[in-house]
Amino acid sequence: MFLARSGARVTLVDAGGIGAGASGRNGGFLFRQPLGWINDLHAESIEIYEELAAEGPIPFDLQPWRMLVLAVEDDELEAARAYAVSVGGEEVDLREDSWFADDLAGGFVVEGGFTLDAMSATAAVAEAARRAGIEFRLGCEAKRILVSAGRVTGLATDEGVIGCERVVLATGPRLRLLLRSAGTDLPVTASRGWLIETARIERPPPYAIEQALWPVQDEMASVAGAPTVAEVAEGAMDEPGIVSLLLGGRPAGHCLIGTSLRRSLLDDPEGPQTVRRLSERAARVSPHLTDVPVVAAWSGRRAHTPDGLPLAGAVPGVEGLLVVGGFSSIGMVTAPAACRRLVSGETALFEPGRFPAD
Repeated sequence: MFLARSGARVTLVDAGGIGAGASGRNGGFLFRQPLGWINDLHAESIEIYEELAAEGPIPFDLQPWRMLVLAVEDDELEAARAYAVSVGGEEVDLREDSWFADDLAGGFVVEGGFTLDAMSATAAVAEAARRAGIEFRLGCEAKRILVSAGRVTGLATDEGVIGCERVVLATGPRLRLLLRSAGTDLPVTASRGWLIETARIERPPPYAIEQALWPVQDEMASVAGAPTVAEVAEGAMDEPGIVSLLLGGRPAGHCLIGTSLRRSLLDDPEGPQTVRRLSERAARVSPHLTDVPVVAAWSGRRAHTPDGLPLAGAVPGVEGLLVVGGFSSIGMVTAPAACRRLVSGETALFEPGRFPAD
């Protein structure tokens, strides 16, 4: 969208449909976080979403929403308090609200958060891109980046070769596969996260809730980094990963319940265990959720980098090749701003060149 608005002629090639990946398969929670660079991008992304909402024609339920940083057990309280202090949160007594179980360790309310409907927001961005003149080729898979004399010359796809001088890769966990076709590589790994959708709940949650078990951005690589061959042989992919409650109500009266962080090497979902653990956590936090029907569950794969910073910029060694990716669990929070900065050349912090070629 931003490239087209800058005057570039853009063709978007995607093997799936709009929102088929993690962009349409997330909870749409836009929270401020302890890291300053995330909050800078958060504020800019909210401005972009507000502009899209004003333009129409696709509504996506962008709403301010207070966040509750929740410590379920006593050993989570220190992390919850540290998170809250970093973003100006204030402690609340959850025992005064019957929506919550009466034996939770504590909670802190943080202002400045938003929620949106992720699939609708992704569709709204796509519609804005179409209006800006982008040609969409959906259901069309990119097979190889064509390179000659160290520069991009085209893209091989299901529909044939597209001649071009510039390719921007934004393929999430599959980013690495196409990079290698151009003779280069970046250390992008993948994790899977799950969400549960409930039926309409009689009394919705008073906050959007994030449990303090979730790792901060620069610690995620320790959970989502690539396992070695020996580790896979020893059962590393059977490890349960992290389940940390992320919960919020929606305008239609239902709830979304997430989320999880588990290393993923497969496009297909790996087992139902995480859905069970998420349900256990939700029932533990609120008696109002115990008897609410579950109507759907789905998962998406996220892309991670070793240092937790996304990738946005030119790939060293191949002229005309750029990447945008590695946003892990903060894609909806930060990607709109990062993409706009990529077009304006303001992505020094996120340059792929920080990872030297082996």
